Amino acid sequence: MSENNQAPTPEEMGAKLDEEIKETVQDWVNNPEATDFDDLDDRIDVKVRRTIAGWVGAEENADWKEVGQKMDANSRQAIAGWVGVEENADWPAITNQIENRIRLNIASLVHAGPPAESAEQPAEVSWTDIGAKVESDVRSWVAGLVGTSEEADWRTISSKVTDKAKHTLDKLRHGDKPDADVEVRRAAQRIAIDSEETGGDNPPPAASTVDPVEKIE
Repeated sequence: MSENNQAPTPEEMGAKLDEEIKETVQDWVNNPEATDFDDLDDRIDVKVRRTIAGWVGAEENADWKEVGQKMDANSRQAIAGWVGVEENADWPAITNQIENRIRLNIASLVHAGPPAESAEQPAEVSWTDIGAKVESDVRSWVAGLVGTSEEADWRTISSKVTDKAKHTLDKLRHGDKPDADVEVRRAAQRIAIDSEETGGDNPPPAASTVDPVEKIE
């Protein structure tokens, strides 16, 4: 196998292509006679295409369509082996297998089970089963927070939340009002103050105008 058939890492690919483009341009600059920019573009295209063709296992003189088809086949074969389907499987079969794996992994994560298995068709957990399990878990968790049974439906939970909110608001509203004893004490204080200011119903007697010395004589 030639050097071009050794698939490098992405970093090595970029460095290799960059080097080949620079070499092609430099060679064009050093030999400008009977050349133009179109010629430079063609030379770069041929150099890059041959290099990539070697990496993907295509013929050296393959065009870009053949190179792309070979790249697609290589990618499809590699992913097919990774997900556990036949190497020659098409993309729909591969993506279907990927979807199955993701769905089963999520079902295992949330402990979702398939419906009852029948003799005609084996049971298999679906996205609907997974969604129902997640909804049930969330509803049970919220039900525990608000103090209802874990089996309560959303309407019951909502009603419980509403009752709790009303109860809390009532407590806050009643807590702002003074109790009866405080009102009585405040009323008594107002009466006492009013009596001091007005002198009450029986004002003290007026001062006598009789001269005490004169009365002794």
